[in-house]
Amino acid sequence: MTRTTRCTSRSISGGGLGLACLLLPCLFSALAVAAEPTASARQAAATVLELMATGDADLEAVALERVRYGLRGTWFTAAAGECLPRLPPARQARLLAALADRGDPAALPAARSLASSSDDDVRLAAVGFFGRMGEPQDLPFLLAALARGGRDAAVARRALIEFPAADAVRAAATTAPPPTQAVLIEVLADRRDRKALPIFAAAADGDPSARPAAVGALARCGTARELDALVRPFFQTAGDDRKAAEAAIVAVCTTGSDAGTAAESLVAGFAKLDPERQEAMLPVLARVGGPAVMAIVDGLVADPTTRRRGLEALARWPDATVTDRLLAIHTATDDADEKQLILNALIRIAPLPDNRLDDAGRLALLETTLGLCDRADDRVRVIERANAIRTYEAFRFVAGFLDDPTLADAACRSVVELAHHRTLRDAHKAEFMAALDKVLATSKNPELRDRATRYKAGQTWDRKQKG
Repeated sequence: MTRTTRCTSRSISGGGLGLACLLLPCLFSALAVAAEPTASARQAAATVLELMATGDADLEAVALERVRYGLRGTWFTAAAGECLPRLPPARQARLLAALADRGDPAALPAARSLASSSDDDVRLAAVGFFGRMGEPQDLPFLLAALARGGRDAAVARRALIEFPAADAVRAAATTAPPPTQAVLIEVLADRRDRKALPIFAAAADGDPSARPAAVGALARCGTARELDALVRPFFQTAGDDRKAAEAAIVAVCTTGSDAGTAAESLVAGFAKLDPERQEAMLPVLARVGGPAVMAIVDGLVADPTTRRRGLEALARWPDATVTDRLLAIHTATDDADEKQLILNALIRIAPLPDNRLDDAGRLALLETTLGLCDRADDRVRVIERANAIRTYEAFRFVAGFLDDPTLADAACRSVVELAHHRTLRDAHKAEFMAALDKVLATSKNPELRDRATRYKAGQTWDRKQKG
């Protein structure tokens, strides 16, 4: 190492150091584009590295800023990297982080030399560095950090999401033991790595410990091509695992990049299933919806032996396009159980988006549904569902029940939920303030009272932190 780039801990006089700090911004601006280090550049580098060694936090901050955005060139990156072993651990970690921000892989050898440091911060800084500029040979270090758990695993997971060598991550996901494979599958899904879809499909149909991660990854990224890899675990599992597979199938068939093709494939596959499996798959099919599925459901409803299954499928429909059918069935049937099933479906579906209905139409449907309710708990659910329609008319509808002893609690919840939307609240401030006063006079719920108080004062409420 040359004398001008040697990291040193020798003292620098206060006056000279202050002058260096003042001159550094100008000096680096002038030298940033230098292709080769001039004498002035080498002197600037020496000054930066000396600032790193002083132990003064303010001067170190100046130096780190120059490492990140000052002198350019591999020569300076290498010089800073060679300085790392001579620094105390805390400064090693900060310099390594600055080198990662610098974005020059010339610092890789220095990062590798610190990858096994006994100091947690240094080791984690190396993990972060590899996430930004690592090469395939650095992946084992990240996997080892992942296996250690705790803070190491959390930092390693973030690093793997950024890791430049995507091929290496995919290769590791195919050979890693199931617990690590599950994490790598989640990482690949976070990377939106479509080349990893065959890995997700194989894992969804493979070891049970990696299956949930694979099913979740396919729910986020899957296409019609991977649909069979979700259908198989759907039939092979039960409980939460089956629910996850169902949700993934629905996601691929309704929101995936080729959702239409996937839905057609699901319907075609349904026709080939034996009756027992058709019965298990029907609720999934109903959540996908569409004309082809409706034809299947209509056939089931028309047959007295399968009518109940068909009605249950209608009740799971993903949008409000079935409301006319539901209303007609509710009117025509004398069966109390069927009426309740259809009513439950209407309460759920009425406020859902429907291309045929605007907000006024959705509210009208909800009011119609309220008129069909004989039980107080059903009316409560209607009032609570109304807050999904974010309009002044919906607010007036629910506020009208604040004085009804059986519906006041539900009305309080919906008024407060609608008041959460500042634009709506401020546009009709007087009416909202009066309704929130009623909430404060009526509700015993601490959270509702807190929210009402905040909204009256023009404040916000954090739905996650609740305060």
